[in-house]
Formats: sequence, structure tokens, C-alpha cells
Amino acid sequence: EKKVYIGYCDQTPKRNCQQLENTWVGRVGTLAKEAKDPGCVSVIVNPGPQEQWSEGLKAAQGSDTVVFLNSISGGWTYELGGPVAEAEQVYYIKRVSKGWIFRQYPGPWQALGETPGGGVVVLKTWDQRPLLRDAAKLVREWSFNKFSIFNDRYAKGFGGRL
Repeated sequence: EKKVYIGYCDQTPKRNCQQLENTWVGRVGTLAKEAKDPGCVSVIVNPGPQEQWSEGLKAAQGSDTVVFLNSISGGWTYELGGPVAEAEQVYYIKRVSKGWIFRQYPGPWQALGETPGGGVVVLKTWDQRPLLRDAAKLVREWSFNKFSIFNDRYAKGFGGRL
């Protein structure tokens, strides 16, 4: 059974969190001293700036698998994905105007259009990560061409969900 090491990046103490069997919880900076078991998994929680992503990746070098979870900041880029080139984006969902950009590894990146009734339509898929501006433009144009102004979730009377 694999041991799971959870390194958190925020400043909230985790003394009171319930730990499951075969888990270790602590600050990401102390992870490198702990994650030495062959085949272990490291989870980096709430990485923010690029430095925290890089620190987490370096600290988890002894792990077979490294997972970055719940990024609290997207300020490193206006594109899709995280700031560390060595990390593959395996699950991603980003809200864009009138839809979503989604990926679940090993599947493709997807542009999802939102319908007035709350449904979702796959508009396009990419094997390689697309540029955010291109995917968002595709979703917006599809929505406007298909529904005109009647696909607005926020204006009373325009969307089917309000």
C-alpha cells in the first residue's frame, strides 16, 4: 500500500485535520525530508505563486507520483495550465464567458459551450493544450451565433435558469 504525503502551501496549521492511515500532512517545505518511501505519492495543496509550484516539485522528487491540488492563484499566466513546465496538467476546468475549458487526462482539452438551460456541449477538442484566448473566443462566438443574447446567466429573463 502506497504512503501519501500531503504538503500544504498556505499558512493555516493542519494540526486538527484527521489523518488517514499511511498519510503524512505538513508544510511543503518539510516534504523533502519525509517523502522517501519507494512508490509514494505526494500531494501539493494550494500552490500559489510559481515559487511554491517549483518548491513542491523539488520537495516531492522522491515520489513516484506528484499531484498539485486546488491552486489558489492563477496569477502566473493568462493561459491554461500551471506554471511548472515539468508538470502535466491532468485535470483542469476553467470558467470562460459562456462556457468552460476542460481536460481530464489522458483525454484531450475541450472547449465546452453552455446552453441557456444549463447543459453543456463539446465544441472542439485539442490533443495539445490550446491558447486560452483561442478557446474562449470559440466558446463566445458559438454562444452568440447559436443563442444571440439569450444565453446570459446573469440578466433576469435572458437565460433559462433564472
